[in-house]
Amino acid sequence: MQIGSVIRKYRKECGLTQEEMAKRLGVTTPAVNKWENGNTNPDIELLAPIARLLHISLDTLLSFQEKLTDMEIETLIRQMGDKLEKEGFEKTYEWAVQITKKYQNCNMLIWQIAVMLDAGRITGACGNPEQYDEQINAWYEMVLQDENEEIQYHAADSLFGFYLRKKEYVAAEKYLNYFSEHDPMKKIFRARLYKEQGKTEEAYKTIEEVLLSQSQTLGVTFSFLLSMALKEKDFDYGRVLAEKMGALAHTFEMGKYSECSTMLDVVYAEKNVEGTFQVVRQLLENVESIGDFSGSKLYRHLQFKKNARWNADELREKLLEGFRDETEFSYMKGYEPWEKLVSK
Repeated sequence: MQIGSVIRKYRKECGLTQEEMAKRLGVTTPAVNKWENGNTNPDIELLAPIARLLHISLDTLLSFQEKLTDMEIETLIRQMGDKLEKEGFEKTYEWAVQITKKYQNCNMLIWQIAVMLDAGRITGACGNPEQYDEQINAWYEMVLQDENEEIQYHAADSLFGFYLRKKEYVAAEKYLNYFSEHDPMKKIFRARLYKEQGKTEEAYKTIEEVLLSQSQTLGVTFSFLLSMALKEKDFDYGRVLAEKMGALAHTFEMGKYSECSTMLDVVYAEKNVEGTFQVVRQLLENVESIGDFSGSKLYRHLQFKKNARWNADELREKLLEGFRDETEFSYMKGYEPWEKLVSK
């Protein structure tokens, strides 16, 4: 079915006349008539408004077009790259406009075309780059409707960057809605927005929240790898992972206790008597450092709640109770330095 036939079918289902549809879209009635008769196709920037007006998806509106395979898309993008190199930006742009009209339902292709032209627009590969803003942004807006989250993400990223460069901060912020609240990039982009707006304190605070959150994510990731390595009794790999975890704790200024604790699981799994003694001794000596990150300059713009119940002596005693467990640490029995350490 041609796009004109699709428009006619759903226009009638919506009870709209050609005149009413033209008025809603801001075009002439003859233009709508030409679409439906197959004489012309709607401009690309009108596709999303037409789909919304007719209460259909872009896929339905563009169902007349055959989808391209990944290999076909790659071939077209490679052809575009050759054109940019040999024929320049302007002629490549004209070619791209025709290609996107031909494959109006291939968002992956349209997105990649927009990205390539956008790069040229930013780097000054064309004269008067502002004249291309409307079309390139229209392509990005179009692919924002795609079901593929990766395409949505990159289109929103590009539009956010465009409006940020233009210092149109309200418009830029709108595109942050396309990022998940759990995506750290959303906070990074928001920090960029704050920075450009001169909101320095908010920018620092937001990016430090990302830093702290990512330190925790990395810690959990390494812990998972470590548990797998120890389950497989791959102690050499486990030791490497524990050392990396200690280095991460040091880098993110989590405190000496956190730096030392990463090796405990390894020496315990190895039933390493001397190793267990050394690690546990370090832990007991550095209990007070557990909350050191809250005083780190890395997180100086964050406010941490003070735990009124925090008591280093009480925590040390609870640790000692666990280490005295003769079932868990039976392999340490009879080792004099250990007996002396846990009997304190």
